[in-house]
Amino acid sequence: MLFNDIVSVIFNESDLKGLDYSDIKVNLYEWILEYGMSTKRFLYLDYRGEEDNEIVNYILDYEFKYDIELATEKELEQLGKLEYEFLPEKIKEVNKIISSKGYGLFSYPTTGDYYALFISILSNKIELLKIELVENVNIPLNERYIQLYD
Repeated sequence: MLFNDIVSVIFNESDLKGLDYSDIKVNLYEWILEYGMSTKRFLYLDYRGEEDNEIVNYILDYEFKYDIELATEKELEQLGKLEYEFLPEKIKEVNKIISSKGYGLFSYPTTGDYYALFISILSNKIELLKIELVENVNIPLNERYIQLYD
């Protein structure tokens, strides 16, 4: 898959406006992580979990930015109160809710002790899940790909 194909699947057109392609690093994996952070397209969470309803706030920000509704106020309140042991449990609950609107909360592979999460339309699911982004053989094979906990 070409660079433009990968980037256009992960980022929305509005995220890419004004992008200076001369700033793009040779390492696509690192560039996407850094660009996702700089544009706030990715939500970074420690493996231990979130603080102060970060996922709910991320969903609200996404809804506002793109003028869509992914979850009702009641669903977001329930997500905020959800108790979980491991973060993927909460991500699964988020996906149960937003998948009805055609969206998913995906996990971008990282080499650190954090999650890099982003929202994308589910019609991109096949393209997103087949991209091996991390070429480090010390990382388990399944963790080199974007994941969707559902």
